[in-house]
Amino acid sequence: GSRTFCTDSALHSAETGKMPGFAGIRHYEITGRAYPTEKDKNPKVYKMTVFGRNAVVAKGRFWKMMRTQNKVKKVNGQVLQVKRIFEKNPTTVKNYSILLRFRCNTGIMNVSKEFRDVTLCGAVHQMYMDMASRHHAKFLDIDIIGTTVLPPTQCLRPHVKQFLAHKVKFPLMHRVTKKAKKYKGTFLATLPSTYRMGMK
Repeated sequence: GSRTFCTDSALHSAETGKMPGFAGIRHYEITGRAYPTEKDKNPKVYKMTVFGRNAVVAKGRFWKMMRTQNKVKKVNGQVLQVKRIFEKNPTTVKNYSILLRFRCNTGIMNVSKEFRDVTLCGAVHQMYMDMASRHHAKFLDIDIIGTTVLPPTQCLRPHVKQFLAHKVKFPLMHRVTKKAKKYKGTFLATLPSTYRMGMK
């Protein structure tokens, strides 16, 4: 018979009721270095900002970057500090620009993405979902190079610029009129009219 495989993200979404693939992106600042040796008693200390759903995943991404960029393996290194970074203004909408590098079928490409969110972690989550849908890029194949908060005058993407107007209106064309409980019925003789032209 056919077998069904359940991934970790799918199992988490089934238990918590959240959307698949989202387990809460968190922002960490990790400090580490290589072990002191006789040749180098004071090795250089590196600090990186990493995104992951928990500290274990974040440390794994940290050692991946240390191995590729600084030639320091996890076996020969140590983590000095793991600090979680929280958003200062989580109720203010901001325009984020994310510069990333990802691996695809044709090689390694550099991409700049723009997203609109209230937190940097939310913008990074949007980036992972966008890269998975448009480029079929996996989580481990994406490396975030840098993130910045853009002022409205520097935004370039149309899907972000459409919300930068002074007065943005969203017309609600189809609405259902609420009725009192005594006037509600299980069956209706006619279909309800939800289209109201010109009403605010």
